[in-house]
Amino acid sequence: MTAVLVHSCECEKCRWGEEHPDRAFHQHINVLASRLDERQRRWFVALEAMRIGHGGQQLLAQITGMNRHTIERGRHELEADLTDCPAERLRAPGGGRPAAEERDPGVIDALEALVAPETAGDPMGRRAKGKRSSLATLSTALGAAGHPASRPTVSRLLRKLKYSPKVNARRTEAKSSPADRDTQFKHIAKQRSRFEAAGDPVISVDTKKRN
Repeated sequence: MTAVLVHSCECEKCRWGEEHPDRAFHQHINVLASRLDERQRRWFVALEAMRIGHGGQQLLAQITGMNRHTIERGRHELEADLTDCPAERLRAPGGGRPAAEERDPGVIDALEALVAPETAGDPMGRRAKGKRSSLATLSTALGAAGHPASRPTVSRLLRKLKYSPKVNARRTEAKSSPADRDTQFKHIAKQRSRFEAAGDPVISVDTKKRN
């Protein structure tokens, strides 16, 4: 049986890992939406946005990853009364282009393996994790590994893995850094892998540079 992919909420509180009363509800919305066809999903999300009122469309777009124009379209369809809407599907079963991770289930693991050695960020999970490689670099590397993915796809998958798609700001400083900078990162990644393989703890320390 093929596992159904459930979208991870991208609202600010859920993305930063904060505990809040609506976290479980946002998960329920995405689980239900994953079980609906295209039209039903559009209507369901639009109905929730209408229930919330002001700011509802923006919030539901963050929760579900659905385009705000699609939610707006669903709202117009609901307001036009669905009783006269045909019950059959708009598309034949299996119609439409499936997501990259559906076509290639290994692409997420491949991407995670690429960014793991260069991961940085808040160890408490309050902010999205950072990485050094650009979207173009990761897209090229995935293609070379047999997992073709466009830059927008890489950006979406990074968010799914709780990474920020933006390049770490410190990357711009690397141009004036010592030539062995990358060697240092590789050494750290190698040591981390050794510790993880041995079951030993790995501690991430975020330091601040003082002028």
